[in-house]
Amino acid sequence: MKIALTIGDNTINPPGGVPQGGADTLSKIIQIGITLAFITAILITFFYLIQGGIQWMTSRGDKQLLEQARLRLTYAVVGLVIVLLAFFIVNFVGGFFNINFFR
Repeated sequence: MKIALTIGDNTINPPGGVPQGGADTLSKIIQIGITLAFITAILITFFYLIQGGIQWMTSRGDKQLLEQARLRLTYAVVGLVIVLLAFFIVNFVGGFFNINFFR
């Protein structure tokens, strides 16, 4: 896509080397944003899984600490399932509209 200014019969083209925007650039920004959001969500989920496991191992049999660790692990697994479901839904909807968000 090339941007040009037309006045009457004269067309003024931008000088070479000037970045051109457009729908292609916007779609790349959206693709990168979606990919980064999924990667960030998965990394946060794994961080909470590891943190819950460490909390479980260091609880030393304390029932309250064990319960907190179990809840943290449960919420991390539920979060991971939600992220993966969102990934599949985005791929399904993108496939329905013939859009590939993850190239």
